Amino acid sequence: MKTETIKLSQIAVNRANPRTITDENFGRLINSILALPKMLELRPIVVDDTMVALGGNMRFRALSAIADMQPDELKDRLSGIRDFQKKTQAEQEALLAYWERWHDSPTAPVINAADLSDDEKREFIIKDNTGFGDWDKEMLAQDWDDEDLDDWGVADWRDDEDGGSSDGSGSDLAKPQAQSLNDTFIIPPFSILDCRQGYWQKRKKMWRERIGDMGASRQGKLVQSVELQYKDLYTRTSEHRKSLGISFKEYLEKYVPDEVKEKESKKVLSQGVSLFDPVLAEILCKWFTPNKGASIFDCFAGDTQKGLVFGECGYTFKGVELRQEQVDINNEVIAERGLPISYVCDDGQNVANHFEPESQDLLFSCPPYFDLEVYSDLPNDASNQGTYEDFIAILDRAFKSALSCLKENRFAVLVIGDVRSKKNGAYYDFGGDLKRIFREAGAHLYNELILIEMSSSVALRAKKYMESRKVAKMHQNILVFYKGDPSKVREHFPVIELNDDEQAALKDIVDNYQPKEDADDTAE
Repeated sequence: MKTETIKLSQIAVNRANPRTITDENFGRLINSILALPKMLELRPIVVDDTMVALGGNMRFRALSAIADMQPDELKDRLSGIRDFQKKTQAEQEALLAYWERWHDSPTAPVINAADLSDDEKREFIIKDNTGFGDWDKEMLAQDWDDEDLDDWGVADWRDDEDGGSSDGSGSDLAKPQAQSLNDTFIIPPFSILDCRQGYWQKRKKMWRERIGDMGASRQGKLVQSVELQYKDLYTRTSEHRKSLGISFKEYLEKYVPDEVKEKESKKVLSQGVSLFDPVLAEILCKWFTPNKGASIFDCFAGDTQKGLVFGECGYTFKGVELRQEQVDINNEVIAERGLPISYVCDDGQNVANHFEPESQDLLFSCPPYFDLEVYSDLPNDASNQGTYEDFIAILDRAFKSALSCLKENRFAVLVIGDVRSKKNGAYYDFGGDLKRIFREAGAHLYNELILIEMSSSVALRAKKYMESRKVAKMHQNILVFYKGDPSKVREHFPVIELNDDEQAALKDIVDNYQPKEDADDTAE
């Protein structure tokens, strides 16, 4: 059997094919074909001797839908597809030209299976649509962009959205239990928090669109390598660059239009900005405050990600931030939102100047990770200290001062990451030093959680790191301290319960939320 190209009008849909598709997934299939028509040559439509489609009915239907589009409609559709937007200008122009030519005379590659008997045809129709394999979900999460996987129709690549496994093997998160935990606590309250889970990513996208602010004053601080800043372009253009014999930096300058680089830079990783996960902010403020309207504060405030979430969730928040430019941006972001959040420009070591003693309900902070991300050249910036010991001394003074502002029998939550010495690559005992600081101030270590992160650059980093036998880190630590008598937590913190309205709102967000791009595709 060999592949041949015939007019699309010669093919007939198989009315006896039991395979169905939702409108949403059909739209994704159309987008997939438009962005990568070469897939049709690799997976041609299988027809019988009467040109009825035995395999590839959905692809045939998608091509028919494309053929029915007006030229302007086809161009608009293409321009709204993420995979098209990621291409260079030359690649975009070539793809537009291909579809213009195709539209004049629609065709499709086919394989004729005329030798099959009637029984074999019926068997093929079912077997062609049956999958026996499973995804390596960890590999997908690490090496592919989650939005790409969703766009490409890999619907079940994430773990079961109730928090358990999808293989029926009986994980420690049984489905009924996990669903109940999600209903009550948003995220199952275990010591491992996995932000790669589908329910987490869906909620994170909702928060990102809702609160905006992508860390404008910190662009380019964390990821300096252009290979990591534009990871997708780096991977996609490797063969072209090799044939040209030029570096990736030269390729960016000569062959990649500014608008493409701008679109790529909108990705969090490409910005080089470490943004606080809004879902993490949401769950931790709800878990470790005694009531709605509780007051939260931070002596290392940074951008507005945490504060906006706290305000949207019904809490007051005030952050102390060293950099005036960051405070100015924060005030611009929160202006006219009507949320009970505010920022003051000052050294975090002076936090007690801005709060009454024992007046706050939660200390919530993500302090600098020493010199991993240097925020400014200010001499009192903790991230800009010459030695690790000087850095820890600043945190010591700031957090001990902050604890004096925290009410008795209240929690303090720190989100931190291990930091390596730039001299010898060994880890500092960052977590241990923070535990010592809080212990000396009379605060008990009450919980320690691990946040497993989604990292699209881990494959690039891991290979390089292993040259010196370092493993690529994909987690952060969350330290929860308690100021007061831990045996009296129940007296000061009521049972966490969501009322009917809150549960209905949560279910609506998780079940029905659509990212903007998906909504646009459906509308088309």
